[in-house]
Amino acid sequence: MRKSLRLAVAAATGAALFATGAAITVASPANAVSAVALRADGDISDLAHTGDLFIPPTGSDKIGFSFNIEDPYVTDGDKKGEVKYKAWVRYTTDKSANPVAWKNGDVTQLTKSTASPIPTGQIKMTGSISLSSSDKPGDKWQIQVAQTNADVTTAPTDGWKSLDLDVKAATRVNGASVSPNPVRLKSGKEVDVFVSFELEKSGDEKVTDVRLESKSYDDYYSLGTGMESDGKSFHNSTSFDYSTSTGAWQLKITVSRGSKTYSFVKGFEVSKTGSSKSKSKITLSASPSSVKKGKTTKLSGKVYRGSNGWGKKIMKLYFKKKGSSKWGFVGYVGATSTGKFSKTVKPKYTGYWRLAATGTSTTYGSYSNNKLVSVK
Repeated sequence: MRKSLRLAVAAATGAALFATGAAITVASPANAVSAVALRADGDISDLAHTGDLFIPPTGSDKIGFSFNIEDPYVTDGDKKGEVKYKAWVRYTTDKSANPVAWKNGDVTQLTKSTASPIPTGQIKMTGSISLSSSDKPGDKWQIQVAQTNADVTTAPTDGWKSLDLDVKAATRVNGASVSPNPVRLKSGKEVDVFVSFELEKSGDEKVTDVRLESKSYDDYYSLGTGMESDGKSFHNSTSFDYSTSTGAWQLKITVSRGSKTYSFVKGFEVSKTGSSKSKSKITLSASPSSVKKGKTTKLSGKVYRGSNGWGKKIMKLYFKKKGSSKWGFVGYVGATSTGKFSKTVKPKYTGYWRLAATGTSTTYGSYSNNKLVSVK
Protein backbone atom coordinates (compact mmCIF):
# COMPACT_ATOMS: atom_id res chain seq x y z
CA MET A 1 0.00 0.00 0.00
CA ARG A 2 1.28 3.50 -0.84
CA LYS A 3 2.41 5.36 2.27
CA SER A 4 0.41 8.47 1.37
CA LEU A 5 -2.76 6.41 1.54
CA ARG A 6 -1.92 4.53 4.70
CA LEU A 7 -4.89 4.82 7.06
CA ALA A 8 -5.45 3.24 10.44
CA VAL A 9 -9.00 3.52 11.80
CA ALA A 10 -9.45 3.39 15.56
CA ALA A 11 -12.07 1.24 17.20
CA ALA A 12 -15.48 2.70 18.11
CA THR A 13 -14.28 3.24 21.66
CA GLY A 14 -12.89 6.61 20.59
CA ALA A 15 -9.14 6.03 20.62
CA ALA A 16 -6.91 7.95 18.16
CA LEU A 17 -7.40 8.20 14.40
CA PHE A 18 -4.21 8.58 12.36
CA ALA A 19 -3.90 9.98 8.85
CA THR A 20 -0.52 10.60 7.21
CA GLY A 21 1.06 10.62 10.65
CA ALA A 22 -1.09 13.42 12.21
CA ALA A 23 -3.15 12.58 15.33
CA ILE A 24 -6.87 13.62 15.46
CA THR A 25 -8.84 12.97 18.65
CA VAL A 26 -12.42 11.69 18.24
CA ALA A 27 -14.85 12.16 21.13
CA SER A 28 -16.43 9.07 22.56
CA PRO A 29 -20.18 8.63 21.86
CA ALA A 30 -21.03 9.13 25.54
CA ASN A 31 -19.72 12.71 25.42
CA ALA A 32 -20.74 13.62 21.85
CA VAL A 33 -22.47 17.01 21.24
CA SER A 34 -25.77 16.92 19.32
CA ALA A 35 -25.78 18.23 15.77
CA VAL A 36 -28.47 20.71 16.88
CA ALA A 37 -26.79 23.41 18.98
CA LEU A 38 -28.12 23.60 22.53
CA ARG A 39 -29.77 26.89 23.50
CA ALA A 40 -28.08 28.97 26.19
CA ASP A 41 -29.95 30.32 29.21
CA GLY A 42 -31.85 33.48 28.30
CA ASP A 43 -31.83 32.83 24.55
CA ILE A 44 -34.82 34.39 22.74
CA SER A 45 -36.63 32.47 20.00
CA ASP A 46 -39.93 32.21 18.11
CA LEU A 47 -40.51 35.98 17.95
CA ALA A 48 -43.89 36.52 16.23
CA HIS A 49 -46.62 39.15 16.04
CA THR A 50 -50.14 38.54 17.39
CA GLY A 51 -53.32 40.17 16.12
CA ASP A 52 -53.86 42.64 13.30
CA LEU A 53 -51.30 44.52 11.21
CA PHE A 54 -52.94 47.73 10.03
CA ILE A 55 -53.03 51.41 10.92
CA PRO A 56 -56.14 52.55 12.89
CA PRO A 57 -58.35 55.08 11.06
CA THR A 58 -58.35 57.34 14.15
CA GLY A 59 -56.60 57.47 17.50
CA SER A 60 -54.09 54.81 18.50
CA ASP A 61 -53.87 51.03 18.73
CA LYS A 62 -51.45 48.22 19.61
CA ILE A 63 -49.68 45.42 17.75
CA GLY A 64 -49.02 42.48 20.03
CA PHE A 65 -46.10 40.06 19.86
CA SER A 66 -44.77 37.03 21.71
CA PHE A 67 -41.49 35.18 22.04
CA ASN A 68 -39.87 32.40 24.07
CA ILE A 69 -37.01 32.88 26.50
CA GLU A 70 -34.90 29.94 27.59
CA ASP A 71 -34.64 28.91 31.27
CA PRO A 72 -35.33 32.34 32.81
CA TYR A 73 -35.78 31.15 36.43
CA VAL A 74 -33.31 30.26 39.17
CA THR A 75 -34.08 26.60 39.95
CA ASP A 76 -32.34 26.10 43.30
CA GLY A 77 -30.60 27.85 46.18
CA ASP A 78 -31.61 30.95 48.11
CA LYS A 79 -32.92 32.68 44.98
CA LYS A 80 -35.02 29.78 43.79
CA GLY A 81 -37.88 30.97 41.56
CA GLU A 82 -36.44 34.41 40.97
CA VAL A 83 -36.17 35.75 37.42
CA LYS A 84 -32.66 35.85 35.95
CA TYR A 85 -33.39 37.98 32.90
CA LYS A 86 -35.08 41.17 31.77
CA ALA A 87 -36.48 41.51 28.25
CA TRP A 88 -36.22 44.70 26.18
CA VAL A 89 -38.19 45.70 23.09
CA ARG A 90 -37.80 48.47 20.55
CA TYR A 91 -39.36 49.09 17.16
CA THR A 92 -39.12 51.28 14.09
CA THR A 93 -41.48 52.23 11.29
CA ASP A 94 -38.57 52.41 8.81
CA LYS A 95 -35.74 49.94 9.26
CA SER A 96 -34.03 51.32 6.09
CA ALA A 97 -33.47 54.78 7.57
CA ASN A 98 -29.93 55.89 8.41
CA PRO A 99 -29.80 56.22 11.30
CA VAL A 100 -32.79 54.08 12.31
CA ALA A 101 -35.21 55.89 14.65
CA TRP A 102 -36.10 53.44 17.42
CA LYS A 103 -39.06 53.71 19.80
CA ASN A 104 -39.53 51.75 23.01
CA GLY A 105 -42.19 49.07 23.11
CA ASP A 106 -43.85 47.39 26.08
CA VAL A 107 -43.08 43.92 27.38
CA THR A 108 -44.68 42.09 30.30
CA GLN A 109 -41.74 41.07 32.46
CA LEU A 110 -41.74 37.71 34.22
CA THR A 111 -42.21 37.69 38.00
CA LYS A 112 -40.94 35.31 40.64
CA SER A 113 -42.28 31.77 40.22
CA THR A 114 -43.74 29.86 43.14
CA ALA A 115 -44.50 26.77 41.06
CA SER A 116 -43.17 23.39 42.06
CA PRO A 117 -41.08 22.37 40.32
CA ILE A 118 -39.74 25.67 38.97
CA PRO A 119 -40.53 25.90 35.21
CA THR A 120 -37.60 25.21 32.92
CA GLY A 121 -37.05 25.32 29.17
CA GLN A 122 -38.82 27.81 26.95
CA ILE A 123 -41.14 30.27 28.71
CA LYS A 124 -43.45 32.50 26.63
CA MET A 125 -43.39 36.27 27.09
CA THR A 126 -45.63 38.89 25.48
CA GLY A 127 -45.60 42.58 24.70
CA SER A 128 -46.90 45.25 22.36
CA ILE A 129 -45.91 48.26 20.31
CA SER A 130 -47.99 51.37 19.68
CA LEU A 131 -49.21 52.76 16.39
CA SER A 132 -51.46 55.70 15.56
CA SER A 133 -53.53 57.01 12.66
CA SER A 134 -50.66 59.37 11.75
CA ASP A 135 -48.19 56.50 11.18
CA LYS A 136 -47.28 55.45 7.66
CA PRO A 137 -48.04 51.89 6.48
CA GLY A 138 -45.45 49.74 4.73
CA ASP A 139 -43.17 46.73 4.94
CA LYS A 140 -40.31 48.54 6.70
CA TRP A 141 -41.66 48.15 10.23
CA GLN A 142 -39.50 46.05 12.54
CA ILE A 143 -39.68 44.83 16.15
CA GLN A 144 -36.49 43.91 17.99
CA VAL A 145 -36.25 42.03 21.29
CA ALA A 146 -33.21 41.39 23.48
CA GLN A 147 -32.44 40.23 27.02
CA THR A 148 -30.06 41.23 29.80
CA ASN A 149 -29.54 40.14 33.36
CA ALA A 150 -32.47 41.14 35.58
CA ASP A 151 -30.55 43.85 37.43
CA VAL A 152 -29.45 45.73 34.30
CA THR A 153 -31.07 49.17 33.96
CA THR A 154 -30.11 50.12 30.39
CA ALA A 155 -30.95 48.45 27.10
CA PRO A 156 -28.21 46.36 25.46
CA THR A 157 -26.27 47.55 22.42
CA ASP A 158 -26.30 44.20 20.65
CA GLY A 159 -27.90 40.76 20.69
CA TRP A 160 -31.25 41.95 19.31
CA LYS A 161 -33.60 39.47 17.59
CA SER A 162 -35.65 41.03 14.76
CA LEU A 163 -39.14 40.58 13.34
CA ASP A 164 -40.14 42.38 10.12
CA LEU A 165 -43.74 43.60 9.79
CA ASP A 166 -45.79 44.61 6.75
CA VAL A 167 -48.29 47.07 8.23
CA LYS A 168 -51.25 47.84 5.96
CA ALA A 169 -53.04 51.16 5.46
CA ALA A 170 -56.01 52.24 7.57
CA THR A 171 -59.62 51.61 6.63
CA ARG A 172 -61.24 54.75 5.25
CA VAL A 173 -64.81 55.85 4.56
CA ASN A 174 -64.99 58.76 2.14
CA GLY A 175 -67.75 61.02 0.83
CA ALA A 176 -70.39 60.02 3.39
CA SER A 177 -73.52 62.08 2.79
CA VAL A 178 -77.17 62.33 3.82
CA SER A 179 -79.63 64.10 1.53
CA PRO A 180 -81.55 66.25 2.18
CA ASN A 181 -79.75 67.91 5.06
CA PRO A 182 -81.51 69.12 7.09
CA VAL A 183 -84.36 66.64 6.83
CA ARG A 184 -87.58 68.66 7.21
CA LEU A 185 -90.53 66.55 8.37
CA LYS A 186 -94.02 67.34 7.13
CA SER A 187 -97.25 66.34 8.86
CA GLY A 188 -99.02 63.46 7.09
CA LYS A 189 -96.14 62.88 4.67
CA GLU A 190 -93.01 60.76 4.47
CA VAL A 191 -89.66 62.26 3.49
CA ASP A 192 -87.21 60.15 1.47
CA VAL A 193 -83.67 60.28 2.88
CA PHE A 194 -80.76 59.15 0.69
CA VAL A 195 -77.45 57.82 2.01
CA SER A 196 -74.18 57.27 0.13
CA PHE A 197 -70.48 56.70 0.91
CA GLU A 198 -67.33 55.01 -0.39
CA LEU A 199 -65.32 52.34 1.44
CA GLU A 200 -61.57 52.55 0.79
CA LYS A 201 -60.46 48.96 1.38
CA SER A 202 -56.93 48.00 2.37
CA GLY A 203 -57.69 44.47 3.56
CA ASP A 204 -60.70 42.29 4.35
CA GLU A 205 -63.07 45.12 5.36
CA LYS A 206 -66.80 44.42 5.43
CA VAL A 207 -69.69 46.83 6.02
CA THR A 208 -71.65 45.19 8.85
CA ASP A 209 -74.26 47.86 9.62
CA VAL A 210 -75.53 51.21 8.38
CA ARG A 211 -78.04 53.25 10.31
CA LEU A 212 -79.40 56.75 10.76
CA GLU A 213 -79.72 57.45 14.49
CA SER A 214 -80.75 60.27 16.79
CA LYS A 215 -77.95 61.55 19.02
CA SER A 216 -80.37 62.32 21.88
CA TYR A 217 -83.06 59.62 21.69
CA ASP A 218 -83.39 55.88 21.12
CA ASP A 219 -84.67 56.57 17.63
CA TYR A 220 -83.04 55.19 14.48
CA TYR A 221 -83.62 53.84 10.98
CA SER A 222 -81.54 50.80 10.08
CA LEU A 223 -80.34 50.14 6.55
CA GLY A 224 -78.57 46.99 7.80
CA THR A 225 -76.28 45.39 5.24
CA GLY A 226 -78.76 45.83 2.40
CA MET A 227 -76.91 48.73 0.81
CA GLU A 228 -76.62 48.72 -2.96
CA SER A 229 -72.93 48.46 -3.76
CA ASP A 230 -70.30 47.76 -6.40
CA GLY A 231 -67.83 46.79 -3.66
CA LYS A 232 -66.58 50.34 -3.16
CA SER A 233 -69.53 52.73 -3.52
CA PHE A 234 -72.58 52.20 -1.29
CA HIS A 235 -75.99 53.86 -1.47
CA ASN A 236 -79.56 53.33 -0.28
CA SER A 237 -82.54 55.27 1.05
CA THR A 238 -85.24 55.15 3.71
CA SER A 239 -88.27 57.26 4.66
CA PHE A 240 -88.75 59.45 7.75
CA ASP A 241 -92.29 60.06 8.99
CA TYR A 242 -93.62 62.91 11.13
CA SER A 243 -93.17 60.95 14.39
CA THR A 244 -89.38 60.92 13.89
CA SER A 245 -87.43 62.66 16.66
CA THR A 246 -86.02 66.04 15.72
CA GLY A 247 -82.61 67.52 16.51
CA ALA A 248 -79.08 66.23 15.88
CA TRP A 249 -78.77 62.90 14.02
CA GLN A 250 -75.89 60.96 12.51
CA LEU A 251 -75.22 58.48 9.76
CA LYS A 252 -73.30 55.62 11.44
CA ILE A 253 -71.38 53.19 9.24
CA THR A 254 -69.93 50.13 11.00
CA VAL A 255 -67.02 48.29 9.33
CA SER A 256 -65.27 45.11 10.52
CA ARG A 257 -61.68 44.24 9.66
CA GLY A 258 -59.74 41.38 11.18
CA SER A 259 -60.54 41.42 14.90
CA LYS A 260 -61.42 45.13 14.89
CA THR A 261 -64.70 47.01 14.41
CA TYR A 262 -64.79 50.67 13.43
CA SER A 263 -67.65 53.16 13.31
CA PHE A 264 -67.63 56.15 10.95
CA VAL A 265 -70.19 58.91 11.50
CA LYS A 266 -71.58 61.88 9.57
CA GLY A 267 -73.87 64.36 11.29
CA PHE A 268 -77.09 65.90 9.97
CA GLU A 269 -80.20 67.63 11.33
CA VAL A 270 -83.87 66.70 11.47
CA SER A 271 -86.54 69.37 12.01
CA LYS A 272 -90.29 69.82 11.63
CA THR A 273 -91.98 72.48 9.54
CA GLY A 274 -93.10 75.27 11.83
CA SER A 275 -91.33 73.77 14.85
CA SER A 276 -89.91 76.16 17.45
CA LYS A 277 -88.58 73.78 20.09
CA SER A 278 -86.30 74.93 22.88
CA LYS A 279 -82.91 73.36 23.43
CA SER A 280 -82.01 71.64 26.70
CA LYS A 281 -78.72 71.18 28.53
CA ILE A 282 -77.49 69.24 31.58
CA THR A 283 -74.39 70.02 33.62
CA LEU A 284 -72.93 67.24 35.80
CA SER A 285 -70.20 67.08 38.43
CA ALA A 286 -69.08 64.39 40.93
CA SER A 287 -67.67 64.99 44.39
CA PRO A 288 -65.39 63.31 45.20
CA SER A 289 -64.24 62.08 41.79
CA SER A 290 -62.10 59.34 43.37
CA VAL A 291 -63.48 57.03 46.10
CA LYS A 292 -62.52 53.91 47.95
CA LYS A 293 -64.55 50.80 47.22
CA GLY A 294 -67.75 50.84 49.29
CA LYS A 295 -67.78 54.63 49.67
CA THR A 296 -70.18 57.08 48.00
CA THR A 297 -69.92 60.07 45.71
CA LYS A 298 -72.44 62.83 45.04
CA LEU A 299 -73.59 63.53 41.49
CA SER A 300 -75.03 67.01 41.12
CA GLY A 301 -75.74 69.71 38.57
CA LYS A 302 -78.55 71.51 36.79
CA VAL A 303 -80.85 70.81 33.85
CA TYR A 304 -81.83 73.70 31.60
CA ARG A 305 -84.67 74.39 29.18
CA GLY A 306 -83.40 77.22 27.04
CA SER A 307 -81.55 79.58 29.41
CA ASN A 308 -83.68 78.75 32.46
CA GLY A 309 -83.78 75.80 34.81
CA TRP A 310 -86.07 72.95 33.71
CA GLY A 311 -88.12 72.61 36.86
CA LYS A 312 -89.27 69.18 38.12
CA LYS A 313 -87.68 67.42 35.15
CA ILE A 314 -87.18 63.65 35.63
CA MET A 315 -83.93 62.39 34.06
CA LYS A 316 -82.39 58.98 33.44
CA LEU A 317 -79.04 58.10 35.04
CA TYR A 318 -76.60 55.86 33.13
CA PHE A 319 -73.24 54.25 33.97
CA LYS A 320 -70.50 52.85 31.71
CA LYS A 321 -67.60 50.84 33.15
CA LYS A 322 -64.20 52.14 32.04
CA GLY A 323 -63.03 50.18 28.99
CA SER A 324 -66.60 49.22 28.01
CA SER A 325 -68.65 50.66 25.15
CA LYS A 326 -72.09 49.99 26.67
CA TRP A 327 -74.10 52.29 28.93
CA GLY A 328 -76.35 50.70 31.54
CA PHE A 329 -79.49 52.31 32.98
CA VAL A 330 -79.14 52.92 36.75
CA GLY A 331 -82.27 54.81 37.75
CA TYR A 332 -84.09 58.15 37.73
CA VAL A 333 -83.02 61.53 39.08
CA GLY A 334 -85.51 64.37 39.66
CA ALA A 335 -84.74 68.08 39.48
CA THR A 336 -86.04 70.76 41.83
CA SER A 337 -88.30 73.59 40.75
CA THR A 338 -85.18 75.49 39.66
CA GLY A 339 -83.67 72.59 37.69
CA LYS A 340 -81.03 71.64 40.26
CA PHE A 341 -80.48 67.99 41.16
CA SER A 342 -78.27 65.73 43.25
CA LYS A 343 -77.92 61.98 43.64
CA THR A 344 -75.66 59.97 45.97
CA VAL A 345 -74.32 56.74 44.45
CA LYS A 346 -71.94 54.01 45.61
CA PRO A 347 -69.75 53.06 42.60
CA LYS A 348 -68.54 49.47 42.36
CA TYR A 349 -66.20 50.09 39.45
CA THR A 350 -64.22 52.90 37.90
CA GLY A 351 -66.32 54.34 35.10
CA TYR A 352 -68.40 57.14 33.62
CA TRP A 353 -71.75 58.60 34.70
CA ARG A 354 -74.19 60.66 32.65
CA LEU A 355 -77.78 61.87 32.70
CA ALA A 356 -80.34 62.03 29.89
CA ALA A 357 -83.29 64.41 29.62
CA THR A 358 -85.99 63.03 27.34
CA GLY A 359 -87.38 65.55 24.86
CA THR A 360 -90.96 66.74 24.69
CA SER A 361 -93.10 68.34 22.01
CA THR A 362 -91.69 71.75 23.01
CA THR A 363 -88.13 70.92 24.11
CA TYR A 364 -85.29 68.90 22.59
CA GLY A 365 -83.73 66.16 24.68
CA SER A 366 -80.07 66.15 25.71
CA TYR A 367 -77.31 64.27 27.50
CA SER A 368 -75.05 65.65 30.21
CA ASN A 369 -71.28 65.57 30.00
CA ASN A 370 -69.68 62.24 30.95
CA LYS A 371 -68.19 62.28 34.44
CA LEU A 372 -65.42 59.83 35.41
CA VAL A 373 -65.37 58.48 38.97
CA SER A 374 -62.39 56.32 39.95
CA VAL A 375 -62.75 53.48 42.48
CA LYS A 376 -59.57 52.57 44.34
